This record gives sequence, structure tokens and C-alpha cells, in this order.
Amino acid sequence: MYKIDRATKLFLALLVIGVWGLLVRSIIQLPNTQAQSKSEKEQSSNTTQVLKVRGLIIVDERGRERIFVGSPVPDPKEGARRKPATGITINDPAGFERFGVGLFEDNRMIMGFDAPPGTGDERNRERINISADAKGGGYIRFLNRKTFVPGLLQLGEDDQLYLDFLDVQPSKVIRRRIGFNGENRELRKLASRNFDLRFSAK
Repeated sequence: MYKIDRATKLFLALLVIGVWGLLVRSIIQLPNTQAQSKSEKEQSSNTTQVLKVRGLIIVDERGRERIFVGSPVPDPKEGARRKPATGITINDPAGFERFGVGLFEDNRMIMGFDAPPGTGDERNRERINISADAKGGGYIRFLNRKTFVPGLLQLGEDDQLYLDFLDVQPSKVIRRRIGFNGENRELRKLASRNFDLRFSAK
């Protein structure tokens, strides 16, 4: 009986110590919890603020300007753009534009991928161009190292998809078009073509 009473007293003592420990811990942590809650609330308030700017420049670890976000985006290193656009451009380490996506004032949405300098005719380093035009059409166009268009995948005015191959010769352009209904060829004289084979979207 004596041993049971002693064990009971020891258990009650440990229980009382545990309860007091929990109370003291809760009292000590309350100010910290309130401070943390206030800090989180301030951070949440800060993140909901709107940053309103005309442009943003992101630099790399060496301070080189690599990504531009703007309305309009700045001109590339090579010279002025044909028309201003709202969008994003990415430069290589030397500062030459390699990628751009932008919305133009005439409602064209264009994305372009450029080759590095020194890999072709420097008048236009663009190699792939993706466009959604103002009339609801669209195309994916390829330019070769001579800045000519050897082919494009486009949505025609009849809402059919076509794959066009272009053979540019000194006095004529031969177009081979492949669509759902088959293939056809078209011969055009350079003086009468209705699109610029050296066209640049920039």
C-alpha cells in the first residue's frame, strides 16, 4: 500500500510540473506569436502593392542588361525598330537581342528568335518568327542565313493550314504549297510579289 501511495504522489507531482510548464511556455510564446503575426501581415500588405512603371531591366551577376520589359521595349543594339511594341526582349551576354515578343499598335502579336551575330547576313539575324495578325490569321516563318524566307507554315484566308516552300531565284519566286487537299505550285515574278521576302518584324 505504501508503494502504491508513493507512486501515485510521484505521478501527481510530474503531472503538476507538466501543466505548469505548458502554462509558462504559452505565456512566453504569446508575445512572439503576436509579433510574428504582425510581421506576416505587414509582408502580405507589401506584396499586394502594385508596381507601376514604363519599363523594367534585369541584369545578370556581372551587371549586364539581359532582359527588358517595357511599353515600349527599347531598340536593339543594332538600331531602331520599325515600329514600337509592348513586350519582352532577351539579350545575349554581348548585348545583342536574341528573343523578343511584343504587341504592336496595329494589333499584331509577334514572337521572334534571332541567331547569334556572325552566323549570316547581319541585316536581319531573325531565324524564326511567329505571328498572330490583326485579321485573325497567323503563321510560323523561317528565314535563312541570307535573310530570305525558304518556307512558312500559315493559316490561310480560307482558315485552312498550309505549308509553303519558297525558291527565290534572280527573277522569280517559285512557291510550293502543301495543304489538306493536296499540293500546288505558283510562279511569281519578283516585281509583282505581294510580300517582302526579307521582311523583319522588328
